[in-house]
Amino acid sequence: MARMRYACIFLCSLSTTIIMDGGSVFAQPPAKKPIIERSPLLKEPTTPEGMFAAAILTFDLARPDLAAQYLEQFDATAPDDSMLIQLRDKHGTAEFLKLAASPDLQPRSTKLLERLNAAARKQAEDPQYVDSLIQRLTAGPTERELAIAELKNAGARVVPEMLKQMSKPEMVDNQDAFVVAFARMGQQVVAPLVGALDSPDPRIRAAVIDVLGWLDASEAIPSLWSPAFDEQQPPGVRAAAQRTLQKLLKGSPMRGTQITSVTASNALKRLAKTLYRSPELLPVNDQGAVDLWAWSDKEGTVVQRSLTPEIASLFLSTRFARQSLAISPEQPEPQRQYLASLLGLEVLRQGWDAPRVATPGSAMYLGLTAGEETMSQVLDEALAAGRSTTAVAALEILSQVGTREQLISSPALKSPVVAALNSNDPRVQFAAATTVLKLDPTRSFSGSNRVVSILSRAITDSQQSRAILIDADNRRASSTSGFLSDGGFLTYVASSGRDGFEQAASTAGVELILVHVNCQKWDLTQTLANLRADARTASIPIVIYGQGKTRNEMARTVARNAPATFVAESATSSDFLDQLLPFVKSVRTPPLSPQERILQKGAAAYWLATIGSGNLSKIFDISQAEREIGAAVEDPNIAQNALVGLAGIGTPSAQRRLADVALNSQVDESFRQIAANQLAYHIQHYGLMLTNQEVFDLHSGWKNTDNPTVKSALASVIGSLRPNATVISERLRQFPTPGGN
Repeated sequence: MARMRYACIFLCSLSTTIIMDGGSVFAQPPAKKPIIERSPLLKEPTTPEGMFAAAILTFDLARPDLAAQYLEQFDATAPDDSMLIQLRDKHGTAEFLKLAASPDLQPRSTKLLERLNAAARKQAEDPQYVDSLIQRLTAGPTERELAIAELKNAGARVVPEMLKQMSKPEMVDNQDAFVVAFARMGQQVVAPLVGALDSPDPRIRAAVIDVLGWLDASEAIPSLWSPAFDEQQPPGVRAAAQRTLQKLLKGSPMRGTQITSVTASNALKRLAKTLYRSPELLPVNDQGAVDLWAWSDKEGTVVQRSLTPEIASLFLSTRFARQSLAISPEQPEPQRQYLASLLGLEVLRQGWDAPRVATPGSAMYLGLTAGEETMSQVLDEALAAGRSTTAVAALEILSQVGTREQLISSPALKSPVVAALNSNDPRVQFAAATTVLKLDPTRSFSGSNRVVSILSRAITDSQQSRAILIDADNRRASSTSGFLSDGGFLTYVASSGRDGFEQAASTAGVELILVHVNCQKWDLTQTLANLRADARTASIPIVIYGQGKTRNEMARTVARNAPATFVAESATSSDFLDQLLPFVKSVRTPPLSPQERILQKGAAAYWLATIGSGNLSKIFDISQAEREIGAAVEDPNIAQNALVGLAGIGTPSAQRRLADVALNSQVDESFRQIAANQLAYHIQHYGLMLTNQEVFDLHSGWKNTDNPTVKSALASVIGSLRPNATVISERLRQFPTPGGN
């Protein structure tokens, strides 16, 4: 009413001004004497309360200029927290939100809202304040109404303390007062009350379920299936949950159907699977995190946590899968889903670079006990869902409990371990390659050539992501390649769809494929079809790029080839990367940490050495990795295994590289010794492949080497050259005759 009265006064004053000054307005040009609109207030405010009220009124009357002045005056009084809380209780939080949303009043209005939120949070988290309101809930009607009004203004933050007080034995007789207060506080309490469904007190659970029903909280339906049908729940809780579900489902597609334990188990199973596959479905806050309320036994109430969408979705997936399992213990699908979500959650919580140890009580330990068949299915589903965390953990488990049968594929049944070799995630690829080798195959299999290429990439990882760029226009391809380089990509350029496909299929660790709309020698449709049909490239994210005007007509193509996106051609690197990088971030895991790279390099060098020196060389051809292994001998951390691996490659260049290291006086003596021993083995195994000059240099190096250990190792090389009788005789005669003592 007060605002309406002020509005009427304003309109009347404005009309009077126009009538009285009408002659002046028409007599003089407006440019010389502009109209000055008067304030609608009969009296200027002198108190902080009045200034804030004036700001609200003038803003409502479409006078943001005056509202800004009054808000500035109010801010100049330096209002404290108690003043802000007082104004919130009088005008409501909505008024602060309204002012904060106006660009004309920013940034002062937004800072004021931030201060109010901080003050409200501090007040709501003060147990003494909440306790005082709770005591008033059980007083007379007037006090109860005032307390509920203050609780409503305080919001969801007071719910934890209310639940803690409600749980006390002495509060049993006052439970109805809490229930009424929660119901009157409205939708803002739904999220923390859903978290309270895990309270160990069945009295609290039953009360919360009733409140959720009165609030028509349909968003609580997923969390009510378990209390409604889990036989471990008390009868009173089950009855309350079933009653609330029947009410909430009236507006759902399940309206009128008979709700049973099978219905509940299937619903929970679908929820677990959906969240496991699609973390993007969860709502996020301004910081991109998911706010979840959960019961804390330590705190004795609910607590709010902000989690990444990946962790939050896995947390909820484990929750719903376990609940489905409790209702239907014999169903294998919720068993696998629970284990898969647990494994992924454990990896994310511990961090990618933390060692995954199967200690009792860990998800890895649980996976070991689940057996080969279950873990193979977990891996298969993880690859389909793009859950790299679960896939890596499942592969490491299969490397311990799996058998060679894991590598057998047929058109009807693909091996998930072999499929993992073609994942777009470098961690999954590497875990798959090492798992294959630990399974100790005795014969070749489809995809075996990928193992060495993955190891060779790991042994010389440049810390750059790899991309394939397919574009027939050389100038445009050069510019786009430069943009990708600025974004951290090592780019391979192909001028045709066919060449791009072959590069993508044969290069390990490709994380992105870019295809121009006007692709040639395989047009765009054919190129995309082949990329998605081949197991080696099927899961690699694709970027289709072209002129911005083609975005709409490419929409269906993008959707059919997911994961994919469209990027408009750009004149600058920043514009191109602003479009590209958010998509890249959404489809790949964080880059390898320095510690992970060191561990991968060491493991890759070990396995290349193992392949080169054993029976695995009959299955895996490491000659394709000769260049990478040859470069790796310069890394002291992996040089020993690199030299052993090099000795397993029967080429003249490999023999020459071993000789170079053995004769290099700048190389550590221990590595020279290893290189010489491996060179002797190489000559014995593959024959002499050095030129005459290189053999001469070898003899000279042997004679001129002073270090006895290296000289002895080089002597084995000289012996492997099969000297003739004359050379042998000369060497024997040069050896001194032993003395008589």
